[in-house]
Amino acid sequence: MADDIKFKGLTITPGDRENTRIFGEKGSFTVRVPLPYEKLNILSNCSRVMAGASLETIYAKDYEYIRMIVTLNQVVSKGPDWWKNAGECPDEDLLLELWKFYLDSQAQFDEKIRKN
Repeated sequence: MADDIKFKGLTITPGDRENTRIFGEKGSFTVRVPLPYEKLNILSNCSRVMAGASLETIYAKDYEYIRMIVTLNQVVSKGPDWWKNAGECPDEDLLLELWKFYLDSQAQFDEKIRKN
């Protein structure tokens, strides 16, 4: 498969980078841990959203919010029928839960790579 990655004797499939969790009545979400080039896209999109403003002019919590929304838009690979994107989700508690789920998924993936 073209999306498979060979790394240190390990073959990583797109499915190896995915985790799915059900968030009660809000539905099932799948996040895919981004590859380095996808992380660059996330950083680039964060800069675009900030319209060139320097980090010194933005509160840290506001930058983290921007980073959360932009990242979730990139990493949520499957969601329930009502889900369009993070920027259109009115439930901030769900966004925070998805963010934590993504961060945990990223940490688990990183640990798996370190062990191999």
